[in-house]
Amino acid sequence: MKLHHVLTVLAGVSALVLPLSAQVFVGSDDFGSSTVSDAKWAYAFRFSGTNGLLDYSAGRLDFSKAAGAGSYVLGWDGEPSTPGANPSKTSASFTTSWVADVTVTNSIGTLTGGEFLSFGLEVAGTGAQYSSIMLVASSGGYNFRAEGSGFTPVSAATADFTDVHLRLAWDAGTQVLNSSYSFDGGSYTPLATYNPVAQWTAGAATGGFYFEIFGNSNMAAAISTGSVYADNFSVSAIPEPSTYAAFAGLGALGLAFWRRRQARALATA
Repeated sequence: MKLHHVLTVLAGVSALVLPLSAQVFVGSDDFGSSTVSDAKWAYAFRFSGTNGLLDYSAGRLDFSKAAGAGSYVLGWDGEPSTPGANPSKTSASFTTSWVADVTVTNSIGTLTGGEFLSFGLEVAGTGAQYSSIMLVASSGGYNFRAEGSGFTPVSAATADFTDVHLRLAWDAGTQVLNSSYSFDGGSYTPLATYNPVAQWTAGAATGGFYFEIFGNSNMAAAISTGSVYADNFSVSAIPEPSTYAAFAGLGALGLAFWRRRQARALATA
């Protein structure tokens, strides 16, 4: 058997090793479509105020609102063939490790008094349980903020509020959710660690997670498009260590088989 035949067989076997359910919620969106309804965002809602909108504009996802407090949340839907079914909330997102990432800009400028504008990424479980990381503008300037149910918020001041990366990473083995941020998309700074199983109400996380992008503000003034937006959202599944071990074992088996065939071929040459 030639080497490329061995590799072809291994590729087919390795595809079976990866959890098929992991393919339900993973994916990406560069917001290059014309409207939200064209993409994999199955549901939307507001958790405060009476106005607010997330919609596509110039190849990005813009948050805007009219005068008065407002918010808007979009939930990621990993299976466009069944819109509204919310397959992003599947048990696979609890049993499979993953990394969720989005690039955000929050250039609203200086706010006054108790005004704020938060824009970011969150995962939610059953009921109102959630964990999030966001870029916040307030009268005190800009900061990265991690917050969630049963968790004391953590903040880190920043002078950079354009095209920064926000990340949530789930370790299914340890059941720990890590939040971090980056200015270049390569080097990430840890911000906070959650344990949704312990910090959320019982069973809220075990059925899986919703993946959501949100904007929220109590500003009296309106927010126009072009000042607060997201780009390049993705959720990537990470094989467990046991899967890597399986890959290594298959690779070693295939290489040994190929070497044996080569040795036999030379002996009979």
